[in-house]
Amino acid sequence: MDRILVSRRSSNSYRMLQLGTCALALVVLLVATTVSASPTGSVVGSVKDPSGSVVVGAKLTLTNVATNAKIEAVSDHNGGFQFLQLAPAVYSLVVESQGFKKLTEQSILVQVDQITHMDIALEIGSVNQIVEVASAATPLLETDRSTLSNVVDSQVISNMPLNARQYLDLALLTPGVLPSSTGTQGGGFNVAGARSQSNVFLLDGVSIIDTQINSALGNFRLTDAVQEFAVQTSVATAEFGRGTGGQVSIVTKSGSNQFHGSAFEYLRNSVLDAADFFTNKNHGTKNPLHRNQYGATVGGPVLKDKMFFFGSYEGFRQIAPTVSSARVPTDADIALVPVNQRDPISVALLKFWPAPTNTAEPLGSNNFIANVGSTTFDWTGLAKVDYNFSEKDHLSARWAEYSGTTFTPGALPMLGGNGNLPVSHSDVIDYTHTFSPRLMNELRLGFSRNQTFITVQDSGFNASKIFVDSSGNPLPGVVDASKNLLDSGLPTINLSGGFAPLGSTSNLPQGRITNTYELYDNMSLIAPLGASKHSWRWGYHVRREDARRFLDGSARGNFSFVNFTDFLSGHANTATLLFGSTLCYWQRYPWDAYWQDTYKVKDNFTLNYGVRYEYPSAIHQVRNQATNFIPGVGPVLLGSNKVLAIDTTKSGPGSLFFTQAPITLSGSGVNSDKNNFAPVLGFAYTPRFAGRLFGKDDTVIRGGFRMGYDEIFNNIPANMGLNAPFNLTTTQNTGTNGGNKFPWAVGFNQNVPLVKNIGLPNQVGLVGFSAEDQNIRSSYIYQYSLGVQRRLGTAFSLELDYQGSTGHKLGLFVDRNQPRVTVNDPTRRGNQTPNVQTYPYPFFGSVGTGEDIGNSDYNGAVVTARYQGRHGIFFEGSYTYGKSLDYGSSFFGSTGERAGLADANNLSAERGPSSFDIRHRAVFVYVIDLPVGPGHRLLGWNNGVNRQVFGSWEISGITTLQTGTPFTVFNSSQDFSGFNQFNDRPDIVGTGSLHQDNRNPDAAFDKTYFSSTPPTGRDGTSGRNQYCGPGLANYNFAVSKSFPLGTERVHLRFRADFFNLFNHTNFANPVGSQSSGNFGKITATVASATATAVGTTAGVVGGGPRVIQGALRVEF
Repeated sequence: MDRILVSRRSSNSYRMLQLGTCALALVVLLVATTVSASPTGSVVGSVKDPSGSVVVGAKLTLTNVATNAKIEAVSDHNGGFQFLQLAPAVYSLVVESQGFKKLTEQSILVQVDQITHMDIALEIGSVNQIVEVASAATPLLETDRSTLSNVVDSQVISNMPLNARQYLDLALLTPGVLPSSTGTQGGGFNVAGARSQSNVFLLDGVSIIDTQINSALGNFRLTDAVQEFAVQTSVATAEFGRGTGGQVSIVTKSGSNQFHGSAFEYLRNSVLDAADFFTNKNHGTKNPLHRNQYGATVGGPVLKDKMFFFGSYEGFRQIAPTVSSARVPTDADIALVPVNQRDPISVALLKFWPAPTNTAEPLGSNNFIANVGSTTFDWTGLAKVDYNFSEKDHLSARWAEYSGTTFTPGALPMLGGNGNLPVSHSDVIDYTHTFSPRLMNELRLGFSRNQTFITVQDSGFNASKIFVDSSGNPLPGVVDASKNLLDSGLPTINLSGGFAPLGSTSNLPQGRITNTYELYDNMSLIAPLGASKHSWRWGYHVRREDARRFLDGSARGNFSFVNFTDFLSGHANTATLLFGSTLCYWQRYPWDAYWQDTYKVKDNFTLNYGVRYEYPSAIHQVRNQATNFIPGVGPVLLGSNKVLAIDTTKSGPGSLFFTQAPITLSGSGVNSDKNNFAPVLGFAYTPRFAGRLFGKDDTVIRGGFRMGYDEIFNNIPANMGLNAPFNLTTTQNTGTNGGNKFPWAVGFNQNVPLVKNIGLPNQVGLVGFSAEDQNIRSSYIYQYSLGVQRRLGTAFSLELDYQGSTGHKLGLFVDRNQPRVTVNDPTRRGNQTPNVQTYPYPFFGSVGTGEDIGNSDYNGAVVTARYQGRHGIFFEGSYTYGKSLDYGSSFFGSTGERAGLADANNLSAERGPSSFDIRHRAVFVYVIDLPVGPGHRLLGWNNGVNRQVFGSWEISGITTLQTGTPFTVFNSSQDFSGFNQFNDRPDIVGTGSLHQDNRNPDAAFDKTYFSSTPPTGRDGTSGRNQYCGPGLANYNFAVSKSFPLGTERVHLRFRADFFNLFNHTNFANPVGSQSSGNFGKITATVASATATAVGTTAGVVGGGPRVIQGALRVEF
């Protein structure tokens, strides 16, 4: 029954769960007040008279233009005022004071996580006289902000060419943000030397992090529903935590007193796309692709000035047909085995291979061609309601859901494929109360859910009807679909010689559900008169995380055969089978608290300081169905003092027994880290000396220091639920069978020694473990920054920033049962396997352990230029120079890295450039209203034809130039070092530096620079990530034309997006594996911009062959 929990949806119970969550959270609100980051901005400033003296007691009224909601404040004895916790929107401000003219300031833009500074200058006169001022759309200079951050606003989101329309890919436009190395779990981007799993994502103030892998719930397609988002890259204030990377705050759109919305369709068709470089080189045909993205948004009033709604829907349909070629058995292959020597089971399996489609191909060649293809169908919906009870009370509720179906085909039309059924949720209720102009409180409830279920294409097939003994009875170990539908299907059957495999990949089926319940409350207090230079925020944040997961790899069985004749005669080489249940449940209850103060020392000098505390909470295995491996003790069952031992005189699962342990583990298996205090100090200073050098309030110097903590990667402790004795994966092979191959019945009826035999260190069948250091500590990082920003004129600014960080106790994956090997160890001579006694735990397999032993260093400089607000031109260009070093760029390693350390006792050998280390990166963003048509000098006649033909043309684009990413040279053909890690690095035998030619794909580097094989008994002298691959130059461009439809409020827009406009070939890194026949060659280009999920960065960085996307939009 437990397995039902991972079905696509348990409709009624799930809906009840949502309602119950809200009810429970409301009860909790009666006894707890919590605080965390808000999706809001603020307006601060001062009121002065014409002589520059402060005006005390001026009345200020700030009005949300869209909803007419008003907030009032009074200037203090310093003339200062503050409006805090404002919803991002456009506001107007009215300032009144006796003896002065009333001042009305229009179009004040408030953005998420930003401070809008305003210095109000009143004129002498009667309050009946009105002075109107039009503010700039976006302030060029933020004089009160110490954090390094960037806002991606609606103008950029709606105008940038964005493949697959994943708005978070636009975070890569932020200065100092780098694309992640492909293969890093968590995806996304890297900020100031931090790992991609260290980023924090908040949607309307609540977390949208998949707690299993610490990445954003990337399935949501909300581009037309997002108003803006901010990316804080260094020295975030104390209210932001949970991660040491970028702090991303996303705000969705709301309704207003005026109806507004859109309807759209985006189309991609491979007919318009260029072919990949290697497709042309090999005289191939480009794979077709058909993609449609369509949807609509609408927002408006329910009750004027009181209640508003907003909703959005986006559908995604993608079909990517491809031609699959494979080798299938021919009559000639079958005839090689006499009829009386053919195994009946193997004969029954022959029908699953289709007949050859090309019998003219020589024996051994691919003789079967079929049209297969992957498909993705999904939708995202969002609904939001805002209600103003009064000027002091505001309620907002928002629901968002994603649901999809993805099919990935195998080599054969009806076999080998898999289907994924992802579902994601994000819900929030937000209530804001203004006690007084100086005191505000915001309560927020959040719920998020991520569900994925990946099943095999032939699920439901009953293998027990084929895998039978001579009496027709099912073989022991074969899955009966009538009793276990989840794990049903053909076993995974692999044959050497290029034959297409039967069955699906052996790591399926698998699935997981993660639920996160959150409770927030933001309190802001402006100090009373006499101390009003201070603005305080404080509180704490609690949440509950639930998860359940299964990973039934090899439950159907996994067989391999040396050749086809062995298969047909029923003589297997290896067979792997899963015993027991992999279903595990876990929970955790983290919380954090903070206090911060914004201290206006002078009107041109602001201090931001504070401290936060985080209690990460170790995960609790609900049923204690997990085992942690404790050094010096062994595998200990959680929630007991039992230690798992092995009876070496027995075989099979029955060889396991329990003894008393000297310790008792809790349901977590690890001890929670309780020492996570994090101080923050930042400043912003506007100098007023040196005349033209700094200008008159035209320069800001900002900087600061911050300590932050990462939450422990939940995937590591969750894997303890996959350990023995709750489930076992055993393997039969020729080594465990006296050197002989074996029939199907033996493979399914595993009776294998679970211990190592002397001289067989890699013998499968031994029991390995996934573990976590019992005393693991949270990773932490020190961030520091210093920068200067200068406004030049009214539309241009230039900024120079330094960013640095040092990471400590970063998580790495280590095998704590590595053999102890030295170069002079006699057991290593002639590349022999080491004696079993060199293993710390000789009767167990690998003990992969998550530990806090990593460190990192980052130093970088960023130059940013911005131009906006004049002649319909927006431009931002940034250049980043940085260097990032670490011992591993992810818990499990990135592309080209090992999954664990080469030598667990020699960490220093792994120090090298981070996998995401890009030394030079320049990004240029622009939006230009072409000066053509009515209202412009060129063809400016205001008539119908001119408006329709020449008016409202716009171009926009993103240009990305960057150097390459690191790669490693290694050899995975065998375990040369003896560390049981494979992927050993060779020695450098050449002189000087490695000669590289990254524009020559057939000889990208000099292969003779390295020894032909790694040395024996140690790792080679070639380092991790020591070499750099090709750079990237990508030019994304869009052009659009708007047509009015009867009224100026409604218009039709046509746009065309060009990704990699000039079809510049951007090569991927060369093949670094000496085991590959393509060693030293480049065999692929970078991501071909066919991404469908957040985290691939293909939507912005791109780099593949040119892609063209067309769109039609109706906007009002």
